[in-house]
Amino acid sequence: MKLKNLIQDAANMLGIDAPQKSPNFSILFRCANLVVSNVACNYEDCVATQTFDVTDGRIDLSKFKKTFLKVKSCNVNYDLYINSLSVPNGMVTVQYAYIPKFTSGNNVITTVAGRLTESALLYGILAEYASISGLTDEEKRYNEKFEDLLFACTRTGSARVMK
Repeated sequence: MKLKNLIQDAANMLGIDAPQKSPNFSILFRCANLVVSNVACNYEDCVATQTFDVTDGRIDLSKFKKTFLKVKSCNVNYDLYINSLSVPNGMVTVQYAYIPKFTSGNNVITTVAGRLTESALLYGILAEYASISGLTDEEKRYNEKFEDLLFACTRTGSARVMK
């Protein structure tokens, strides 16, 4: 499913119009990015690996293909600075956590960090929108559903009935 379709579903549930390029669409789009960032930063890292041919003893963090969050592992010793990694010259492989981000409504939704399904993202968007709109009762209800769906994605084993 494309993000723009999920945003339309959210708009329908909220009872608002949100055609693409409208202010409401932009707000819901930003809500979607807040949700994926929240999941990646607070629940489980999204991880990527990239190799660099270093010639000046540093890797600029803007050179990473995805929005750099932190180093998970590196094949050489390194020092992390605000805008760069200081590393020895040569081939350097960095495994890093990143912050996922939607860039357009045409992005296809994929599971984020093994947790964020389309349904969870939908309720996350609804919760964020309700929160910024001051709809506290709705925000609580949507956020509970969002968290339930995040938790359901991480369960393993067979279901149990509690008596």
